[in-house]
Amino acid sequence: MISLRENWRIVMLVVFLLASALALIGPIAQSDPGTQTEYAQLEGDDQQLTLERSSIDFDNTTVETTNESTDTIVASDAEIEVNGEISERTDSSARVVNGSLTVTGGTVVTPENTSDITATEQSISISGETTLRAENSTVTLAFERPADTGPTNLQYGFDLSGGTRIRAPLAGMYVSDLDFDRNQSSELNRQLADQLDVEPIDVRVRQGAVEVFDTNVTDEEFVSALQASGFNATQDDVNDGVTEDTRENVVNILQSKIDRTGLSGGTVTTVGDGLVVVEVPNAEIDQVRDIVTDRGVVRIEAAVREPGANSTTNTTVITGEDIASTGQIGQRTGPGGEVSGWEAPVTLTEEGAQNFQQQMQELGFTSPSGIGNCDLTGGPGADQPGSYCLLTTLDGELVRANGMGGDLGAELGTNDNWATESPTFTIGASNADEAQEIKISLEVGSLPTNLDISEGDVSYIQPSLAQEFKSLSLITGLFAWFGVAGMVFLRYNKVRVAVPMIFTAIAEVFILLGFAAVTGLALDLSHIAGLIAVIGTGVDDLIIIADEILQQGEVATGRVFQNRFRKAFWVIGAAAVTTIIAMSPLTFLSVGDLFGFAVVTIVGVLIGVLVTRPAYGDILRNLVLSEDQQ
Repeated sequence: MISLRENWRIVMLVVFLLASALALIGPIAQSDPGTQTEYAQLEGDDQQLTLERSSIDFDNTTVETTNESTDTIVASDAEIEVNGEISERTDSSARVVNGSLTVTGGTVVTPENTSDITATEQSISISGETTLRAENSTVTLAFERPADTGPTNLQYGFDLSGGTRIRAPLAGMYVSDLDFDRNQSSELNRQLADQLDVEPIDVRVRQGAVEVFDTNVTDEEFVSALQASGFNATQDDVNDGVTEDTRENVVNILQSKIDRTGLSGGTVTTVGDGLVVVEVPNAEIDQVRDIVTDRGVVRIEAAVREPGANSTTNTTVITGEDIASTGQIGQRTGPGGEVSGWEAPVTLTEEGAQNFQQQMQELGFTSPSGIGNCDLTGGPGADQPGSYCLLTTLDGELVRANGMGGDLGAELGTNDNWATESPTFTIGASNADEAQEIKISLEVGSLPTNLDISEGDVSYIQPSLAQEFKSLSLITGLFAWFGVAGMVFLRYNKVRVAVPMIFTAIAEVFILLGFAAVTGLALDLSHIAGLIAVIGTGVDDLIIIADEILQQGEVATGRVFQNRFRKAFWVIGAAAVTTIIAMSPLTFLSVGDLFGFAVVTIVGVLIGVLVTRPAYGDILRNLVLSEDQQ
C-alpha cells in the first residue's frame, strides 16, 4: 500500500495538475476574452438581415418606416453600426427583436398609423418586430460579439490570434546632463520654443534634460537654441529619440488609450533602447495607426474679430492641463430642442478656471456683444458686428466652433466665485466619435510625441493565418514530444522507466499552460518556443535522475535510492539555477519577443525543480523498489 506521507511529492503533482485543469477549462482563470468585430453587408435592390438584441446607430442619413404588413425601416446610403449579435442572414426576412435604433444627425420619418415604432428626439424604440432593408444602396454593418475563446481559457497574442503590430521609435531628440534650476523649467521651455519656432508642447524641459519633438528641427538649430539660452552644448551632445521618462509616459498613455477605446488584449511595450511595440489583436492597421499617431492635444482657442476689423486674433484659453475631470458624452440640443451635435462635459482646475474666466472677460466674450456672436455658427447674436468664437481643436484640427452661451457668459461675467464653485462647461464636437476622442484625450493626457512610423515596422496578420500558426505550433510541440519519447525508449528499453518520464514531461507543459490561463498570459510564438525548451530540458534532467539511480548498480534499499536521487538532484538543481540566472536579464531588459521565451523557461524550470522532478523520483522509487525494500 502506498504511503501518502512518503509520496507527498506525487500528491503535490496531482494537486497542481487538477488546479491546471480547472484553470484551463474551468472557472479558475475567469479571463475576459474581450470582443471581436465582424462585418456584414447589405446591397442591391432588396437585401435584408435578421438582428436580435441589437442597437443600431445611423450617422447623417434618413431613416423611414413604411406601411407594409410588417413595418419596414429603409436605410439609404447609411453606415450602420450594430452592437449585438446577428443571428441569421437571409434574402427574405430581417427583423430587429427587442432592440433599439439611435439616429445621429439624420431624419426619422414614421407613418401616422405606426403603433410599435416611436420616434423621440431622433431615437427609434422598437417594441415588436421590424424589418431592416437596404433599398438600392449598400449598407455595411459592423457588429461586436464576445471573442471566440475555444475550448480552453487560454488567451493568444499577436502571432496566434492575428491583428496589428507597430514597432517604431519615438520622434524627437534630446540633450541630457544640463545644469538648470527646476524653477527655470517653464521659462526655459517657452524660450526654447520661441527660438525654435515650435509649439511649447513640442519642447520638454525637466530633470536636467531638454527634449524637442518636432521632426523639422535640425541638430544645428537645437544646439544653437541651447547655446543662446546659456548652455555649453555641441552637436555631439544631441541624442536621437526621447528620454526614458518620456518613453515610459508614452507607453502608459498609449496603453490607456487602447484600453479606453475598447480594443481588448492590446499591449504596449518597449524594445531595445528606443523602440515602442504596440500589439492589438483583431484590429485593423488603420485603427491602430490612428491611435499611435494622434497625440490627443485638445485646445480651446478664443477667436476674436473686433467690430470693423478685417483680421481675427486667436488666443489659447484652455489646454488639457487645465482640465480636472470629464463627464459622460451626450448629444447637444439647441434652444428649440433640436440636436446640434455632441458634447463632452468637463470640470476645470481652479487655476485653469481663474485664467479662463479672466481671459473671457478681457477678450469681451462676457459682454452683450460677445455672447452668442460667432459668425462661424450663426445664432441669436451672430448679426452683431465683429465675431467671438470658441474653437475646439484636436491635434491642431478644428473640431467645433461655438459661440459663448448666455448662461455661461453671465456666470463668467458676474460670478466672482465661479472658479471655486462650479467651473464646469461642455466642449462641443460634431459627432459622437469626436466627442469620445476628446474625452479620452483629456482623461489620459496628450502624448508628448508620437511614434515615427516612417522609421518603424507595421505588421498585420490575418486571423485566418494566425489560426494556421496555432495548428503548426501544436504540430511542432507534438513532434518534439514524440521525438523525445522515442529517444527515451531507445535509451532505456523499459516501459516502467520511460512512460513515467514522458508523463512527467507532459505534466510540466500542462501546468505551464494552467499558469498561462491563471495569469492571463497571451501565448505567442516565443512562449511556444519556451514550452518546447522546457520539454527538452525537463527530459534531460529526468534522464540524469534515471541514469544516476539505475546505472550505478543494483538498488537494494530505500536508503541507497535516496542517496543516489539526492546526488542527481544536486546536479539538476545546479543546472536549474544556472538557467534561471542566464534567463533573468531577458525578463527586465527590453529585448522584445525574448521576454516571453525567458518567462516561460524560468517558470518551467521552477515547476520542474519544485514539483515534477521530485515527483518523478517518488514514482521511480515505487517502480524499482518493493514495499519491503522501501
